[in-house]
Amino acid sequence: MFIYDKPIETENDDFLGRKQFSQHLGRALLNWKEKESLVIAINGEWGSGKSSIINLSNEIIKKSNDEDKPTIIEFNPWCFSEDNKLGEHFFNEIAKELAIRNETKRDKGIARKLSFYASLLSLAPGKDLLTDLSSKILIILGLMGISSSQLINWIDIPNNWIQNGLFVIGFLLMLPGIFKEFFKKLAIFFEKKAEYYSKPVSEIKEKLKKELYDRKKKLVIVVDDIDRLNQSEIGQILRLIRVNADFPNTIYLLAFDRSIIEKNLEKQTGISGKDYLNKIIQVNFDVPFVNPTKVHTFLLKELDRILEVLPKSAQKYFALDNPHWPNVYHSGFKNFFKNIRDVKNYVSSLEFNISQMYQDEVMEVNPIDFFAIEVIRVFAPDFYWFMRDKNTLFTSTDRNDRTSVANNLRKDGIERISNKLPNGIKESVLELIKKLFPQIDGVFQSGYSTYGNDWQRSWSNDLRVCATKNFDSYFTLIPGGDEEELSQFEIENILSKTNSEKEFEKILREHINSGKIRKTLQRIQDFTDDQNHIPQGNVKNVVRVLFNISDDLPAERSGMMDFGADMDSMRIIYQLLKRETEKEKNFEILKGAIPSSKGLFGPLQKISLESSIREEDSGKYIVPEDKIEELQKLCLEKIKGKNTNDLLNHKNLLYILYSWKEWDENETWKKFLEEIIDNDRKLALLLEHFISKTTHQTVGDHGATITEKFNYNDLGNFFELDELEKIQKKMDKIKKQNTEVYKNKKHVINLFLNKYGEAPFKTKPEDI
Repeated sequence: MFIYDKPIETENDDFLGRKQFSQHLGRALLNWKEKESLVIAINGEWGSGKSSIINLSNEIIKKSNDEDKPTIIEFNPWCFSEDNKLGEHFFNEIAKELAIRNETKRDKGIARKLSFYASLLSLAPGKDLLTDLSSKILIILGLMGISSSQLINWIDIPNNWIQNGLFVIGFLLMLPGIFKEFFKKLAIFFEKKAEYYSKPVSEIKEKLKKELYDRKKKLVIVVDDIDRLNQSEIGQILRLIRVNADFPNTIYLLAFDRSIIEKNLEKQTGISGKDYLNKIIQVNFDVPFVNPTKVHTFLLKELDRILEVLPKSAQKYFALDNPHWPNVYHSGFKNFFKNIRDVKNYVSSLEFNISQMYQDEVMEVNPIDFFAIEVIRVFAPDFYWFMRDKNTLFTSTDRNDRTSVANNLRKDGIERISNKLPNGIKESVLELIKKLFPQIDGVFQSGYSTYGNDWQRSWSNDLRVCATKNFDSYFTLIPGGDEEELSQFEIENILSKTNSEKEFEKILREHINSGKIRKTLQRIQDFTDDQNHIPQGNVKNVVRVLFNISDDLPAERSGMMDFGADMDSMRIIYQLLKRETEKEKNFEILKGAIPSSKGLFGPLQKISLESSIREEDSGKYIVPEDKIEELQKLCLEKIKGKNTNDLLNHKNLLYILYSWKEWDENETWKKFLEEIIDNDRKLALLLEHFISKTTHQTVGDHGATITEKFNYNDLGNFFELDELEKIQKKMDKIKKQNTEVYKNKKHVINLFLNKYGEAPFKTKPEDI
């Protein structure tokens, strides 16, 4: 899954055509027959392929049949950074390599001299040794000070006696243990010092030069990644090479980004970094220019590899007749990739992250949009962090906040963050954002989203990041954006069940029990126009199941503008039946579904909505207009088939009563109510259905207030005045006698009686 960001080692891995240049360099090193030292530098930006060129040129040398081909030793200064002893490590590492390889009879002797030379370079006792000593003395003094201050409080002895005595005793007791290591280091120092006086550095160096001069094979010392060192270390390694550049038969092959080195040298030395380097380096090469198309070809090759791992459903987003991928790729996406390292870093994180966004054969995100969001995360992380909690800012299609382009809060917010990005990246990010979010493109051009809310369903169905429902998934890396949301896998699994009435009902009831039915019904609406997900032959099953579960849908609403799960269900039925051009077929579906359905409210609500269509909106009918009355009669038969208790306990009884009264010419609903008036328990249950609740919240309040009200107007629509008075007397009697009915329905009865005297039907029954 992860791509190693390492230099290529063989010509077989050469994708950028560096083979010819590298081979030329390798042969040049092989053919250098002069005895003088040579310092060669390969200059290039990070990720431009310096290390790969060195590896390929080394491969040429190693494959050579020349008996006197150079010995290649690589020194990585990064392994010894933060040490201040780069010189010692440099020659020690070379000595070790020479001794191990032992390619000539002189190598072990050269190795010994190099090791000794390295030890002389760091002869003076380091600051760490002196610091170690001083810290231990301070520990002793601190301990003695604490002890003496405590003893003074216990006995009456002069303070200086105690302090001096304890210090001497403590010092003598602790001296052997604490200073053992110090004396050991000091002994080594004097031993080396004595050896130094007998053999000066210049003498050792001259002997080394002679040994190297007589060595048949040249020594190629490779020092890579110098530009990754800190300022002090850069100075150390370059001074080391400058001082020891006169070693014969030695070639130093350096690799770095020249601009970084020059800036660091100027800060450190105060002189021109360019001039400093020119005094050290005799031969200077630049990494050959790579045509951007080669980098982009490598990028596309890696993206194709990832696509092969993704579900087959991901392929449809890259269809030739879909312009989204070309538009995104050329709008700014490709501009982020300057070299192969950029591609490798991006692809490694992309492959890991997108692997979380599909399940089985179902993609949870649009892969094109995910590619683009990931490129922003990798190359413009500050902008990505700005985006991730700004769903509304990027996806809103609200046009009520129209303003001028010059004074637009959405545009200003995005530009304020993008202005902090480096030049080049800023332009690419903005162009990419405009392609990913058509809303934002409109904001930048016109001051508002030129795409209305009707586009949200299409974007959501296409799993686009610009859809409000999908946005969070791209940043949380959780299908649906949250564990409680519905994933694409879940919704596609649900839709796959529509070919079976039994299986479809089973899975919807599971979502009722899990509390996800509202989100399920809302997501289904995104696919009602898509016959690939809901074939026309499955519409009958969907209608029947939605009727079946209608009485069991939750009644909760999130606000005044929320019409509830039942209306979501009605929208699905309407959208599916609207697809059928022959209205007679829709009539047959409803005619069969109404009497056979387990639910009562769904059929009534659907036919009630169809009955309420005005003559001027007759084009909205989904069944022949002359067939509506027949469907109403089917609903009436369904109502009459319910027993009194079932109706009284139905949460939508009031809606049922209104439909019953409107459609039934024989007024059989009155018999139902007459039966209830004569039963105190049933009457109290009936009155409960005439209580409405309103929620209101004032400015500054953190919570909402719920107010209950008895709807006398609704009650008056079903009872004559004498019947209302009878109900009032019965409830008043129940209250006074404190019957069991009153105890169980005290709240309902009190609410009815408290304002009964102010009810409009009390004085004007003719207005009812």
